[in-house]
Amino acid sequence: MDRRIKASRKQEKKLAKEIGGTTTPGSGNGWAVKNDVRNSVWSIECKTTNAARFTLAHRDLVQAEQHALLDLREMAFAIEMQGRTWVVISKESFLRWTEREDT
Repeated sequence: MDRRIKASRKQEKKLAKEIGGTTTPGSGNGWAVKNDVRNSVWSIECKTTNAARFTLAHRDLVQAEQHALLDLREMAFAIEMQGRTWVVISKESFLRWTEREDT
């Protein structure tokens, strides 16, 4: 198996375990549920790279958000670079979640 695919699957399994969720079988080639990891709240698109940079395009975020909305979940985009994972969410999601912490 290609090392990039191994790294990607490892990232997805680890994140799924950390959030109490599951990986989505065939997320890259299926037609129903698309993003890579999900739990009852989040639908997360995962990317991994060993490079020092990652280009995140607007269309990637919008597409991940559309897939999450079809799944009735919040969207997050997880990017693992050089051993650390960064999570990108919309400002609207961020404000909703920070508001929940204040109550």
